[in-house]
Amino acid sequence: MNSTEHDKGGATDELVDKVQKIVADITKWKSASPDAGKELVENLKEAIRLLQRYLVSCLMAAGAFAALAWAPVDVVRVEQLPVPISRGAALLVLGAVYFVTGLLASLTLARANRICLLLSQSMDPLLIQAVLMYPSIPTMRVHGPRVGLSLLPALFVVAGIVKIFGSELFAFWPIVGVIMLCLPPLGITYELRYALGGEHPGFHGD
Repeated sequence: MNSTEHDKGGATDELVDKVQKIVADITKWKSASPDAGKELVENLKEAIRLLQRYLVSCLMAAGAFAALAWAPVDVVRVEQLPVPISRGAALLVLGAVYFVTGLLASLTLARANRICLLLSQSMDPLLIQAVLMYPSIPTMRVHGPRVGLSLLPALFVVAGIVKIFGSELFAFWPIVGVIMLCLPPLGITYELRYALGGEHPGFHGD
């Protein structure tokens, strides 16, 4: 067996293991007590709240990053700090907040999707639908707010980076770096191409 066939066999075994784990989880939750199901519902609500909070924080950090990158200033005054900080330090902090909150949003979305999968196999479908009508942008069936909240942070950061580095970006490693920075928002945008839970827009939109 050559290396390619060995790699394919390993990937297949790993996929089978993941599927078996998901099936085992579903089977376990089907026989779970009502209290466990209620806890799952509460966890889904909390995941939705955290997801929106992280997405909004990511958008705010990215917007501030872009605004500061295009602003003609050298220092930034922050009310909570006794002295001004340099523009570069502020950009670094905002970039870090953007990336970390985007990554946390991605992880929280994955957890919310897993909870939805378990609930769909073990609870009343109407109860799940009621939970997914929680008023938040990730659960909106209208595409615009979800896609905008997910995608705009990456666009703001790219705009700021282009302003800062200009033509220096046109090289292999800078482009790789920009792509890496954009991965969390792009992944979230893809996952939220439909509302959380897979709901499509209805006749009246949301």
